[in-house]
Amino acid sequence: MKGKKNWKVIVVMTVALLSLTSAQVFASVAPSVSQKAAPDVVGAATFTDANGNAITINAGDIKITADVDAANLTPEQKLIYDQARAQFSNSDSQYNKDLADFMTKNYPGIDADKVVVKEIFDINVGQELAFGNGQKLELTLSGKYKPGDNVIVTVYNKDTGKWDFIESNDVTVNADGSITVKFPHLCPVAILVADKNTATATTTVENTKKNAAPPAVTGEAGGSGSNTSMLIPALGLGAVILAVVFVALKKKKSV
Repeated sequence: MKGKKNWKVIVVMTVALLSLTSAQVFASVAPSVSQKAAPDVVGAATFTDANGNAITINAGDIKITADVDAANLTPEQKLIYDQARAQFSNSDSQYNKDLADFMTKNYPGIDADKVVVKEIFDINVGQELAFGNGQKLELTLSGKYKPGDNVIVTVYNKDTGKWDFIESNDVTVNADGSITVKFPHLCPVAILVADKNTATATTTVENTKKNAAPPAVTGEAGGSGSNTSMLIPALGLGAVILAVVFVALKKKKSV
């Protein structure tokens, strides 16, 4: 009976350690895009109103705030930005559920866990634009994307509290590495790349911080990203702890 109790203790500790490990792996998905500069607006932007009329907006009237500069947003903007960004590190968030649906519909054969978050930033225009009835703002943003990249653009909707995925036919990867996007509204924006060769456990965030210890989660378009770098040492630690417990219980039994 005593042996059975001892094994029960080991099983309970194993479950607890695995739960802790899982939490650590997901928590490590945090702020790895925080050193990336904001993209530039290439050329003029075009706003198409509900009647199909095109209005030109100068690039100088459009302000893009990088994740690293998010503290410079107004308190209201910062609150919305933080709420939007938090969804990337929550496995139960609506974002992760909607991403899976979007991938199934638009990129069949590519799982949601092959998606790498490349950029997160906030866009504001220095004039009032009325969205909601088919209006779109067309922007070309600088970047280092390649034709053939499965680029996904999602924009946060502050009214619904959800990330809206822009239809793939409204996103174009240009030969110079920039992307042209037709936005149905503005708020925080995230640019993602679906990589067929990436073997990740969850949606990951690209590591852009140079000359620093690499975070547990990395990703490059056409490269690889993984949460397993945290998982392996954590499981190793768990195994060591269990071994120590097992030896201690065995010694106790032999006394």
